[in-house]
Amino acid sequence: MIPQLFGDAGAPLFGVYHPPAGAPARPVGVVLCHPGPQEYRQAHWIFRRLAGMLAAGGLHVLRFDYFATGDSAGDSHEGTLARWVADVGTAARELRDLSGVRRIALVGMRLGAAIAMRASAGGLAVRDLVLWDPVVSGAAYLAQLESVQRAALRERRWPQAAEVGPDELLGYPLRPALAAEIAAVDLLCEPAGAAERALLVCAGEDPRWEALHARLRGGAPTAALVRVEDPSLAEPAWHADTLLAHAGSRAIATHLTGRST
Repeated sequence: MIPQLFGDAGAPLFGVYHPPAGAPARPVGVVLCHPGPQEYRQAHWIFRRLAGMLAAGGLHVLRFDYFATGDSAGDSHEGTLARWVADVGTAARELRDLSGVRRIALVGMRLGAAIAMRASAGGLAVRDLVLWDPVVSGAAYLAQLESVQRAALRERRWPQAAEVGPDELLGYPLRPALAAEIAAVDLLCEPAGAAERALLVCAGEDPRWEALHARLRGGAPTAALVRVEDPSLAEPAWHADTLLAHAGSRAIATHLTGRST
């Protein structure tokens, strides 16, 4: 693993590059797109594990923090969905420069899946687009997070204050402009990009995932949906400390490396 800063020198992004290890290097790079900041902590371990699995299969991998999240530059209230979509393109260029690869795959979880799909639709040339428990409706996603927040507040005990600021959601600032951007997400109505292959990896049932799969089949030469028996960030128990999604990470690694893991 090689930690580094990249992108705009005045507002750099933080990322970790995983070069191929344990298998011959392949001419493919994978950019991992984290879920939104409210779900970042829970997904961090599984993203690190997935990066190691992909590198062990010979792929170049870059996982990174969007602007104003994690260890990247920017105050937490400065993040925007449009900036995060642009950050995916910046990460893809950095991975090409680091590794020399020209073929790029994007893997996005939850809101990160919507971000990855928008990056692909915005002109980023993508070989594989992998959407992991994707947020299809931004409005439904926000409503779910707000429900989780209300439940968390009911469970709090003294001396914690059972209240949050008006622009806070699950401990992370959510300014009205960003909330409006997220609420406008509707992957069933947005361009899907031109990936050579698309994969949906889904834990649980959601008719929106089925509808998104049908839509992707109309654009990508191959589009598959894989159901896994995993916990999901979409479930009420998502706020546990660590998401253990072993089956989902194996399905993604198998798809991208072409070998069972």
